[in-house]
Amino acid sequence: MKKVIFASLMVAATTVNASDIMLSKTIKPDLRSKIERDLNLIEAFKFKSDANPETLKVMGLSSLNAQTVTEWLNARVNYIISENALSFFNLLIKRVVFVETKNVDFPNSKIIPYSMDKQIVQNGLNAEGGFTVMSNIGSALYLAGKQQSQVYGMKVSRGFLHKSEKVAVTSPRAGIIQIGEGLFAQELTVNKENPDALANSIFRLGTFFHEARHSDGNGKSLSFMHTNCPEGHDYAGMPACDENLNGPYTIGTLMMAEMAKACDEDCSEKDKETLKMLVLDSASRIMKMTHKGEKATAWDASPESL
Repeated sequence: MKKVIFASLMVAATTVNASDIMLSKTIKPDLRSKIERDLNLIEAFKFKSDANPETLKVMGLSSLNAQTVTEWLNARVNYIISENALSFFNLLIKRVVFVETKNVDFPNSKIIPYSMDKQIVQNGLNAEGGFTVMSNIGSALYLAGKQQSQVYGMKVSRGFLHKSEKVAVTSPRAGIIQIGEGLFAQELTVNKENPDALANSIFRLGTFFHEARHSDGNGKSLSFMHTNCPEGHDYAGMPACDENLNGPYTIGTLMMAEMAKACDEDCSEKDKETLKMLVLDSASRIMKMTHKGEKATAWDASPESL
């Protein structure tokens, strides 16, 4: 199995009624239907009653059910765009990314996110032998704008004969998520014989929750940026680890584990074992010590905003 890379940093639009997340129609129809199916699945997901207390604590929830997790996700994800949305043509000809406002005073303007001095920026890029599964473009545009004292915006096309929606990225909570080539790659499909298997949706939904966490944070915790994994790690030298206890990999680990509990009757033994491996892989990326030699702690998840 190839290594999984989560990059953090939009187009007729199809609205998924259940989750209020807008999907780009530049996403291939078959892929878009799978994403819609996944999002509708989480809306009606039957979680087990014995939720891990750590899951509730990290996500700030009083209970774990379809409504609470959907609301959590919807607060952080608003748009899903295609893997080609930021192509050379779209950027230079269609100018899908633009400057909304210049000379803006951002909050915490002098504070550098904790992991930023260590991270090698590879947002949207593949490391050798790896796949990009998803990228939080909203948080990347907010951070880039903050560094340059200007607010970026993104044009979200609503389709032929429809005026594009202009999204001003005034917070990492803009919630613009780009799918990568790895989201539906055969190598990363849990059940290759049955594309509609619940286990496949659980893996993809785990990535959604992972990317949603990148919409959180302020100052040092802004965007919950990844750090390079240390020497000796399976992902050594790659920006594929967290040096906090409540970041994207923690969220992904906990949510995949919670959803896998409901997989007993609908998943094969092979599916269950593969999900366990994916949960363990995600958990292995949560560092106990930071690159500064400090003990990892939970970061402030309150979202920064203009």
